[in-house]
Amino acid sequence: MIDVSDIRAPRTIGEYNYHPPFPEPSHTFMPVPFPVEGKRIALAIDEEDHAHDAKEVERRRGRPHACLWVLDVTDLAQIKPLSIYEVSELDSPWSRATPGRFGAHQFQEHMKDTLVYCAWFAGGLRIVDIADPLAPREVGFFIPEPAPGKAAPQTNDVDVDERGLIYIGDRYAGFDILEFAR
Repeated sequence: MIDVSDIRAPRTIGEYNYHPPFPEPSHTFMPVPFPVEGKRIALAIDEEDHAHDAKEVERRRGRPHACLWVLDVTDLAQIKPLSIYEVSELDSPWSRATPGRFGAHQFQEHMKDTLVYCAWFAGGLRIVDIADPLAPREVGFFIPEPAPGKAAPQTNDVDVDERGLIYIGDRYAGFDILEFAR
C-alpha cells in the first residue's frame, strides 16, 4: 500500500509479496470499505496470462491459476493472507481451451456488501461472498458462450450498477447484462 497524501513524496506503508510461488501477475488491489469480522480487509486479484497453444497449456499443467486473495490489512506493517478463492477447472467446460485463458482477471472495484463480482476469463462471472474472510464461498456464477470462432469465452471485465444489474464484457466480442437473484 502506498500513501500518496503528498503526491510529490509517495511512501510505502505496507506490503506483502505472494509471488512466488504463485506465478500469475497481480491485477487489482482494493481495500474493502468496511470491516469484515472485525478486521480491515483488502482484496487482490491476479491476472491469468494467455496460453497461445496446447503445448503451453500442457506446460502449465498442475500450476495454480490466477485467483482472488483475501488479506488482513488491519496492521499495515504485518499484512497477512487469510484465504484465496479459486475456480476449479472442473467448473468450466472451457478451462483448457486454446488459445485462451482460464483464471481470474478483474473484480468490480466498488463494494456495498461482502459480495465480490469477479471476471474469470473462461470461468465467466463468479460472485464470491467474503462474509467469512477465512472461507470465501461462491454464491453465484454465469459462464457465457464463446464468441463466434473462439475456443472459449474470455470474460474480461465486470461492473455492477446502483440497481444491481451486472455487466460483463468478453475480451473478443460479447456483452451480457445480468441480475443476481439472491
